[in-house]
Amino acid sequence: MRVRTHLSLLAAAVFLPMIVGAGVAIKLLLDAERHAVLRGMQELARASVLAMDQELTAAIAAGQALSTSARLQQGDFGSFYVQSQAANAGSGRQTAVLQEDGQQLFNTAVPYGQPVAAPARGALQRVRAVFARQRPTVSNLIVGSSTHRYIISVELPLVLDDGRRVLLDQWFGISHLNSLLPRDVPAGWQVAVFDRDGATLARNGAWLAEIASRARPDLLAALRSGAVQADAADARGAPMTVALARSALSGWTAAIGVPSSELAATAARAVSLIAATLLCAVALALAGAILFARRLLAATEYLGAATEGMAEGWLPPPADLRITELNSLQQVLHAVSRRLQKAETGRRKHLAEVQAARSVAESQNRAKDEFLAMLGHELRNPLGAISSAIALIQMGASGPAAERAHQIIGRQSRHLAHLVDELLDANRVLSGKVVLALAPLELAAAVREAALTLQTRGATSEHHVELDLEPVWVNSDPTRLQQVIGNLIENAAKYTQAGGHIRVSTRRREDMAELVVADDGKGIEAELLPRVWDVFVQGKVANRSKGGLGIGLAVVKSLVEQQHGSVAVVSRGARQGSTFTIRLPLAPEAVAAVEAPAPEAAPLDGLRVLVVEDNQDLREMMCALLASRGCAVSCAADGHGGIALARNALPQIAFIDIDLPDISGHEVARALGEQGGIRLVAVTGYGQPDDVRRALAAGFDRHLKKPVRLEDLERAIGELDVVR
Repeated sequence: MRVRTHLSLLAAAVFLPMIVGAGVAIKLLLDAERHAVLRGMQELARASVLAMDQELTAAIAAGQALSTSARLQQGDFGSFYVQSQAANAGSGRQTAVLQEDGQQLFNTAVPYGQPVAAPARGALQRVRAVFARQRPTVSNLIVGSSTHRYIISVELPLVLDDGRRVLLDQWFGISHLNSLLPRDVPAGWQVAVFDRDGATLARNGAWLAEIASRARPDLLAALRSGAVQADAADARGAPMTVALARSALSGWTAAIGVPSSELAATAARAVSLIAATLLCAVALALAGAILFARRLLAATEYLGAATEGMAEGWLPPPADLRITELNSLQQVLHAVSRRLQKAETGRRKHLAEVQAARSVAESQNRAKDEFLAMLGHELRNPLGAISSAIALIQMGASGPAAERAHQIIGRQSRHLAHLVDELLDANRVLSGKVVLALAPLELAAAVREAALTLQTRGATSEHHVELDLEPVWVNSDPTRLQQVIGNLIENAAKYTQAGGHIRVSTRRREDMAELVVADDGKGIEAELLPRVWDVFVQGKVANRSKGGLGIGLAVVKSLVEQQHGSVAVVSRGARQGSTFTIRLPLAPEAVAAVEAPAPEAAPLDGLRVLVVEDNQDLREMMCALLASRGCAVSCAADGHGGIALARNALPQIAFIDIDLPDISGHEVARALGEQGGIRLVAVTGYGQPDDVRRALAAGFDRHLKKPVRLEDLERAIGELDVVR
């Protein structure tokens, strides 16, 4: 089939459901509009009832106010007559007082003392019914005894001080009630109010002729059934729809009647415009479909020719196809070759990026291998020295040689512990798990302290260190600031030849404090400079003994950035020296806190100590160290053994490993805590903050990280103030 046929079928498939749906929608709109009119009628009926209820409520309130009059209670009807007239002034209401037989004692509608006619027929029965209810009652339509006109009465039963029962009436003429009906209603609508017996109380239009007339039978049946809507007929027999609303106060019913023909016409007018609009839309859509079919045929013929020409390497000149999408397709055809070229360029660029990423990965892998080699070298040196010293002792060396061997073992053990601590600390710093205690610090004083420490250790003993320090305060962690300064100066010393110069300066630059460490050493190669802050990356040093693990500068960068600072490095190349610049936020000047003196070592003679450690060598050494200080030491290799030993030995302090072969040290701590009287110290290789928190939560008083020295054990005993 041709495109025109397809479009015709498509139009039929679209418009047929649309027309059917439009018919259904119009029917629904008609129903909705009719319901809207009915809702408006219902609201008008409720408004009419509300207007009546408000007037009746006002009459009841006025009657209740008058019923409290002392003159009425004392039977002074003359004075009460004047009081009632004053209370009803301007309200359209009148007051009357009736005896139990229905005879009026007075009525404000006539002068006081003027005789009032005998009660109308049925008045006695109405009075008795009110006395029987003993509450205010709204009457139906009645004829007044004094005026002989139709009225509505609100009647309140009372008992006077002398014991007489009377009825206090607040009444008003039916014309007043009729004035309360809504006036702004369409001309063909009928508004009426009926009492409980179906008598007409009020009505719009010719109301005088309809007062007291009974509702027609069909409407009367709806009134008595309590319906809210009914179909009835008007006086000429024409069908009409009636909305009803009943008053809970009076039992009256308001009725709004609308001729059925007018109701249908109102709904039809509301949707006729919609139907006309829909028909116009269908006609315009058909015309647009025909026009589009013509344009589409012309455009497809052009694009077919262009596609054939593209296969041969040429394209016809661009033309306006008058359809945006097809014009876009035409542009795509003209741009295919350019896009293919761009795709090829992108492929080559992506390949270059992949090769660059591979180079980075290989570089990182080499850095890892170099780090492992450096770590092996750093560990083998102290381990070799320790092994040699132990062999010397085992050979029976004595005197200075033995003393020298012991010093080597102690120094190299501390060096091994320092390497392990450095690795663990670097892991915490680089992962952002350290908790910084920021405080105002004098940067120049921190530099002097770090330089003195390095000089004492011999790290800068072969160099000329120049300090150019301007007092400036920073907001930093004291320990971590010393670590940053020490790493930078030690790094400069490592890459500067003996006799070289290192210059450390501090100054205030804009709103930041600046620390600059410059040297005239071997400098940094251009290819290494961008990666100098990366972990495990370092330059080559002439003396391997001065090498490191390649994590110092990475730790510096992480610590500085965690303190909201920045790092930078400049080097003009090999043998041109390097300049490292650290910038930290300024802080207000503060007085440095005076360090508290270290606590003196507590005497240990006779102290009962329990050691629970599964490593035999470590257990024996700890026990030997504590015994050398005069402690009474008990040792156990597992948790259960330690718990059993504690029951007999009654230790005052226990050093417990966390990772035991049978149960965890935490369980041992809880068991000994139940025994009571024992201070507990965790001795473990797990030193992360979470490990410390778990140990303290299990009942430990202190946490020591392996390896521990005798000084650490003595300090823990002194801090816990163990009573002996």
